[in-house]
Order: sequence, then structure tokens, then C-alpha cells
Amino acid sequence: MPRPLPDPTPPSRATIRTIHQLGDRIRATRAGERMPVDQAATHCGVSVGMLSKLENGKGVNLEHALRVMDGLGLTMLVVPKAHAPWLEQAAAHAAKIGEDTAREQYAWLEA
Repeated sequence: MPRPLPDPTPPSRATIRTIHQLGDRIRATRAGERMPVDQAATHCGVSVGMLSKLENGKGVNLEHALRVMDGLGLTMLVVPKAHAPWLEQAAAHAAKIGEDTAREQYAWLEA
């Protein structure tokens, strides 16, 4: 019997600094899509074992990690470290705008 899906709440930081943080983000994204690991692996074109390793913060081939991110609608942006604080602020602002927009849409639907 498959395990229940993990909490779909994505990690709060946009900047990924470790393989564990990347795995957490990938797992949260998959869970947010309500996609079991076997279905996600097939969708991304990787094995279940490889996806499981990635989600658990184990080292995997970068090509496989990029394939999984693409399959789950994620992208990697490589920038100088000096730009990271600005990008964190921009990501937090974008997330807030998205939450506010969703609230407004739901309020309109309930009216």
C-alpha cells in the first residue's frame, strides 16, 4: 500500500542551497499536484527509485534532477549569490500576490 502524500506546503525559501532543500521542494510540488511518486516518476521519465532518492536528499545525476523539475513545472535559475536576497524578496512578493489573487477569486465565487 502506498504511503500517504506528504504535506504539499512548499518550503518557505525560494533559494535552494542543499540537495535536501531541493528534495523537499520537489516532494512538496509533487504532493501539491496530488501525484503519487510512481505516477510522477513516469510523468518525468525517471525511475521511482531515482525520484525517491532525489526527494530524500540523496545525490542524483543533474540531468535527472533537471528532468524531474521540468516534469513538475519547476525551473532552476542560477544567479550570483549577491543577488539572492533580492530574489528572495521578489519571490515572497510574488507568492503574496498569488495568495491575494486566489483569495479575491474565491471571494468572488462565493458571493
